[in-house]
Amino acid sequence: MGRAQAVAIVALLVALGAFTLAAVAWRKGGAAVSGVDHAAVTADEWLTGPVGSQLHTVERQLRGLDVAMAEIGYRFTELYFAGLDGNWDYANYQTQKIDLALRLALERRPKRGPSSQPFLNEDLPFVSGAIMARDPARFREAMDLLRTGCMKCHTNEKVPFFTVELPDHRMSTIRTIRRGSAK
Repeated sequence: MGRAQAVAIVALLVALGAFTLAAVAWRKGGAAVSGVDHAAVTADEWLTGPVGSQLHTVERQLRGLDVAMAEIGYRFTELYFAGLDGNWDYANYQTQKIDLALRLALERRPKRGPSSQPFLNEDLPFVSGAIMARDPARFREAMDLLRTGCMKCHTNEKVPFFTVELPDHRMSTIRTIRRGSAK
Protein backbone atom coordinates (compact mmCIF):
# COMPACT_ATOMS: atom_id res chain seq x y z
CA MET A 1 0.00 0.00 0.00
CA GLY A 2 1.38 3.39 -0.99
CA ARG A 3 1.57 6.48 1.17
CA ALA A 4 -1.28 8.19 -0.60
CA GLN A 5 -3.49 5.14 -0.16
CA ALA A 6 -2.69 4.92 3.57
CA VAL A 7 -3.48 8.60 4.07
CA ALA A 8 -6.70 8.21 2.09
CA ILE A 9 -7.78 5.22 4.19
CA VAL A 10 -7.18 7.07 7.47
CA ALA A 11 -9.03 10.13 6.16
CA LEU A 12 -11.92 7.96 4.99
CA LEU A 13 -12.21 6.24 8.37
CA VAL A 14 -12.19 9.54 10.24
CA ALA A 15 -14.78 10.97 7.84
CA LEU A 16 -16.98 7.89 8.23
CA GLY A 17 -16.91 8.23 12.01
CA ALA A 18 -17.72 11.94 11.88
CA PHE A 19 -20.53 11.38 9.37
CA THR A 20 -22.01 8.59 11.43
CA LEU A 21 -22.07 10.66 14.61
CA ALA A 22 -23.56 13.61 12.74
CA ALA A 23 -26.24 11.36 11.25
CA VAL A 24 -27.22 10.05 14.68
CA ALA A 25 -27.36 13.58 16.13
CA TRP A 26 -29.39 14.84 13.17
CA ARG A 27 -31.87 11.99 13.33
CA LYS A 28 -32.30 12.40 17.07
CA GLY A 29 -32.68 16.17 17.19
CA GLY A 30 -33.54 17.33 13.68
CA ALA A 31 -37.30 17.55 14.18
CA ALA A 32 -36.91 19.61 17.35
CA VAL A 33 -34.85 22.23 15.54
CA SER A 34 -36.67 22.49 12.21
CA GLY A 35 -40.18 21.35 13.08
CA VAL A 36 -39.89 18.72 10.32
CA ASP A 37 -39.81 15.00 11.05
CA HIS A 38 -36.44 14.01 9.56
CA ALA A 39 -36.55 10.68 11.36
CA ALA A 40 -38.68 9.06 8.67
CA VAL A 41 -36.61 6.12 7.42
CA THR A 42 -36.24 5.46 3.72
CA ALA A 43 -35.50 2.06 2.24
CA ASP A 44 -31.85 2.85 1.43
CA GLU A 45 -30.78 4.06 4.90
CA TRP A 46 -28.36 1.89 6.81
CA LEU A 47 -28.88 3.52 10.21
CA THR A 48 -32.33 2.28 11.19
CA GLY A 49 -34.29 1.29 14.26
CA PRO A 50 -34.52 2.93 17.65
CA VAL A 51 -31.74 5.25 18.80
CA GLY A 52 -30.18 2.55 21.01
CA SER A 53 -29.92 0.24 18.01
CA GLN A 54 -28.49 3.05 15.89
CA LEU A 55 -25.85 3.79 18.51
CA HIS A 56 -24.90 0.11 18.56
CA THR A 57 -24.52 0.24 14.78
CA VAL A 58 -22.34 3.35 15.03
CA GLU A 59 -20.23 1.68 17.72
CA ARG A 60 -19.71 -1.35 15.51
CA GLN A 61 -18.71 0.90 12.59
CA LEU A 62 -16.14 2.75 14.73
CA ARG A 63 -14.77 -0.60 15.90
CA GLY A 64 -12.12 -1.04 18.57
CA LEU A 65 -8.55 0.12 18.72
CA ASP A 66 -7.63 -1.04 15.22
CA VAL A 67 -9.04 2.05 13.53
CA ALA A 68 -7.56 4.35 16.18
CA MET A 69 -4.19 2.64 15.74
CA ALA A 70 -4.27 3.43 12.01
CA GLU A 71 -4.67 7.11 12.91
CA ILE A 72 -2.04 6.92 15.65
CA GLY A 73 0.43 5.22 13.30
CA TYR A 74 -0.04 8.00 10.76
CA ARG A 75 0.39 10.66 13.43
CA PHE A 76 3.47 8.88 14.84
CA THR A 77 5.11 9.25 11.42
CA GLU A 78 4.06 12.90 11.16
CA LEU A 79 5.40 13.53 14.68
CA TYR A 80 8.72 11.90 13.90
CA PHE A 81 9.40 13.92 10.77
CA ALA A 82 8.09 17.15 12.29
CA GLY A 83 10.67 16.80 15.06
CA LEU A 84 13.45 15.94 12.64
CA ASP A 85 12.54 19.04 10.65
CA GLY A 86 12.41 21.20 13.78
CA ASN A 87 8.74 21.97 13.09
CA TRP A 88 8.05 21.95 16.82
CA ASP A 89 4.52 23.37 16.63
CA TYR A 90 3.44 20.64 14.22
CA ALA A 91 5.17 18.02 16.38
CA ASN A 92 3.30 19.31 19.43
CA TYR A 93 0.02 19.18 17.49
CA GLN A 94 0.66 15.53 16.62
CA THR A 95 1.40 14.55 20.23
CA GLN A 96 -1.90 16.14 21.29
CA LYS A 97 -3.80 14.26 18.57
CA ILE A 98 -2.11 10.94 19.44
CA ASP A 99 -3.13 11.44 23.06
CA LEU A 100 -6.71 12.32 22.08
CA ALA A 101 -7.09 9.44 19.60
CA LEU A 102 -5.87 6.89 22.13
CA ARG A 103 -7.98 8.25 25.00
CA LEU A 104 -11.11 8.22 22.83
CA ALA A 105 -10.33 4.66 21.71
CA LEU A 106 -9.93 3.63 25.34
CA GLU A 107 -13.43 4.92 26.05
CA ARG A 108 -14.63 2.31 23.56
CA ARG A 109 -12.29 -0.40 24.87
CA PRO A 110 -11.58 0.37 28.56
CA LYS A 111 -10.03 -3.04 29.26
CA ARG A 112 -7.04 -1.86 27.16
CA GLY A 113 -6.49 1.07 29.54
CA PRO A 114 -3.95 -0.46 31.93
CA SER A 115 -1.59 -1.42 29.11
CA SER A 116 -1.70 2.08 27.65
CA GLN A 117 -1.12 4.06 30.85
CA PRO A 118 2.71 4.10 30.72
CA PHE A 119 2.51 5.28 27.11
CA LEU A 120 0.02 8.05 27.95
CA ASN A 121 1.47 9.08 31.31
CA GLU A 122 5.21 8.67 30.77
CA ASP A 123 6.31 8.13 27.17
CA LEU A 124 4.14 10.71 25.40
CA PRO A 125 4.83 13.42 28.03
CA PHE A 126 8.58 12.76 27.60
CA VAL A 127 8.20 13.45 23.88
CA SER A 128 6.20 16.60 24.68
CA GLY A 129 8.99 17.76 26.98
CA ALA A 130 11.57 17.31 24.24
CA ILE A 131 9.33 19.25 21.86
CA MET A 132 8.81 22.08 24.35
CA ALA A 133 12.58 22.21 24.91
CA ARG A 134 13.11 22.25 21.13
CA ASP A 135 15.97 19.86 21.75
CA PRO A 136 16.78 17.71 18.68
CA ALA A 137 18.90 15.15 20.55
CA ARG A 138 16.34 14.77 23.32
CA PHE A 139 13.60 14.48 20.69
CA ARG A 140 15.35 11.56 18.95
CA GLU A 141 15.79 9.85 22.33
CA ALA A 142 12.13 10.50 23.21
CA MET A 143 10.90 9.06 19.91
CA ASP A 144 12.85 5.88 20.51
CA LEU A 145 11.30 5.68 23.99
CA LEU A 146 7.85 6.28 22.49
CA ARG A 147 8.42 3.50 19.95
CA THR A 148 9.46 1.18 22.78
CA GLY A 149 6.34 2.23 24.70
CA CYS A 150 4.22 1.21 21.73
CA MET A 151 5.87 -2.20 21.70
CA LYS A 152 5.40 -2.67 25.46
CA CYS A 153 1.69 -1.96 25.10
CA HIS A 154 1.44 -4.33 22.15
CA THR A 155 3.22 -7.05 24.12
CA ASN A 156 0.92 -6.53 27.12
CA GLU A 157 -2.08 -6.84 24.79
CA LYS A 158 -0.67 -10.08 23.34
CA VAL A 159 0.04 -8.63 19.88
CA PRO A 160 3.86 -8.36 19.98
CA PHE A 161 3.90 -9.06 16.25
CA PHE A 162 2.61 -5.48 15.76
CA THR A 163 6.18 -4.24 15.48
CA VAL A 164 6.73 -0.49 15.52
CA GLU A 165 9.85 0.99 13.95
CA LEU A 166 10.88 4.57 13.45
CA PRO A 167 9.61 5.56 10.00
CA ASP A 168 11.94 5.74 7.02
CA HIS A 169 9.65 7.75 4.72
CA ARG A 170 7.06 10.46 5.00
CA MET A 171 3.34 9.98 4.46
CA SER A 172 2.46 13.66 4.10
CA THR A 173 3.66 16.63 2.13
CA ILE A 174 3.96 18.85 5.22
CA ARG A 175 7.64 19.76 5.47
CA THR A 176 8.83 22.81 7.26
CA ILE A 177 12.56 22.95 7.83
CA ARG A 178 13.39 25.21 10.75
CA ARG A 179 16.52 26.12 12.60
CA GLY A 180 17.30 23.65 15.35
CA SER A 181 16.14 20.60 13.43
CA ALA A 182 17.05 17.16 14.75
CA LYS A 183 18.72 16.08 11.51
